[in-house]
Amino acid sequence: MSVEADAVAKLEEGGEQSRSFSGSWYVYLNLLFVLALLIVYYFMGGWSFPDYPNYVTIVNNGGYLFSKDEYMAEWVSRLFLSQGLLFFDSADHVVDFFALIVQIFYVLFVFYFGVVKGGISRRGWFFFTAVLGPLLITTALRASPAYILVAYIAATGGKFNLKFILLSILAVSFHDSALILVAVYAASCIATYMFKSIGLVFYQFLMWCSLTLILLSQQVAYVLFSVVSKLNIGIRSVYFQELPETSTVKKIFMVVIWVVAYTTIKNLAVQARTKLFVCGSMLLTALSFALSEVVGVRFALYVLGSCVLAKGAFLFTGQSSSRYRQVDVIFAVGYFCLVFMDILRNAGGA
Repeated sequence: MSVEADAVAKLEEGGEQSRSFSGSWYVYLNLLFVLALLIVYYFMGGWSFPDYPNYVTIVNNGGYLFSKDEYMAEWVSRLFLSQGLLFFDSADHVVDFFALIVQIFYVLFVFYFGVVKGGISRRGWFFFTAVLGPLLITTALRASPAYILVAYIAATGGKFNLKFILLSILAVSFHDSALILVAVYAASCIATYMFKSIGLVFYQFLMWCSLTLILLSQQVAYVLFSVVSKLNIGIRSVYFQELPETSTVKKIFMVVIWVVAYTTIKNLAVQARTKLFVCGSMLLTALSFALSEVVGVRFALYVLGSCVLAKGAFLFTGQSSSRYRQVDVIFAVGYFCLVFMDILRNAGGA
């Protein structure tokens, strides 16, 4: 057994002891967060949250926002939203039903794989809800299953097999953006098959490249924008029609995501396929952020979900020997409150 494999075995043993002591508490905290989000959502009404009017427009337009050709996939979500008026008397009721279906999917998937099934720690699912729950349960309803499925695929570090294909098709059937992340993970599987051993130095090199792209996003945009703005990519060309304005807050957010990703590659227990996916998707996120902050932030959420689920931590590595494991829980709770309050502020409820 190699030194690294031996270290991983010890970490897993320590992780098992930690889970037997406090694993159920993470389930209770996860459940508490989900219940709080659902209670607030239905108390305020779905129409109070961002993106709800867009979903109503999609229903009234027969399954699209502007043009019938604006989607590459999204078969399931478009089916719900385009055919809903055959069963409900208003677009609002169609969107409400779609929201309910997505929320049921979230609860069943997260708690089935977070309690019943093994493979990912209960701590990991707690952090997933803490950082993405407010968005996925109340606002990004159409993309919510895609974020969950891509994070699960990446965090488990599974091989390129039938299970991966089926989960990928399901993710893409809810939101187009998952297609690119699925392609990145497929490339990671191929790379780890071709190169049996990939050192930490290579992961770090890719990560430092992505941080450079984030910090120099304006300069990168000037170099690439003249080319990208001429590409015909359908409705998504709207993201690249003019140079993005630099938002300090969003750049800080991207740096935080980078920290989450960097500590993921330092975790010895995380699979090589997962680490390579994290590095590749972080590069994609950084490049996209330079060209369009909206696209960059969307990809960043995929990275965030995959990382916290894989390592069972937020800002730190998540290794069982880490002295910051419980401090990380406090940071995650603080992040949850910050994001949820921001959503409520945009909804006019705070």
